[in-house]
Amino acid sequence: MSTIHLIRHGQASFGAADYDRLSSLGEQQVEHLRDHYARIRQPVDAIYSGTLNRQRSTAEILAKLHGGERRSGGGGGSDSIREHPALNEYDADILLRTHAELSGLPLAALRGPDAKPDPRAFQRRLEQAGRAWIAGELDTLGVEPWRAFRARVAAGLEEIMRSEGRTRHVLVCSSAGTIGAAVGHVLGLDDEGALKLSWTLFNASITRIRYDDARRNLEVFNAVPHLEAQPDPRPLVTFR
Repeated sequence: MSTIHLIRHGQASFGAADYDRLSSLGEQQVEHLRDHYARIRQPVDAIYSGTLNRQRSTAEILAKLHGGERRSGGGGGSDSIREHPALNEYDADILLRTHAELSGLPLAALRGPDAKPDPRAFQRRLEQAGRAWIAGELDTLGVEPWRAFRARVAAGLEEIMRSEGRTRHVLVCSSAGTIGAAVGHVLGLDDEGALKLSWTLFNASITRIRYDDARRNLEVFNAVPHLEAQPDPRPLVTFR
């Protein structure tokens, strides 16, 4: 059987003008993962990422595993990262704006008294918007429907598994919503179950799927041994 490692990107730049880039902590989280894989001599045959900057940057850090030379499959470095748009995250900004317009709940409520984004308020609103999204209540121009999102993630995952074939170790660098949808596909979860999974994923976490021509099995979900092994893991284990 082969193994796909679904890697959530490191912490992005929440609250910054450009969210779609790794923070310094996000880079550190992924470097710990790279070093963990080096210590356990993890074979890597291929690395995929979505086209978003935070996903691609995560893949580039991991591509330096074993000094840029992979233990199996040959080659290394950022030039060999395979981008696949099916791995892209849904557009949370559009989702939240559309939900605000339709519900009348102001986006200003997502900021604290200091005008900085409030992570808890953001998460609560994202969950509200997500439930409306999967119910089809936000299917307006500019919003990718939930069913279309879930279908493209499942199709992309199946395409990667078909193209990589047997006895392969494949890293797939993506985002929380995408990984939730992928695991939901493998486990046959309903829509809310798949979406809920995405809300639990840590930055730079590992989710492993074992597969062959007939079987797809979830082996590990949302693991961060590379962060928990650090002297003080508390600042390293983040959701956002």
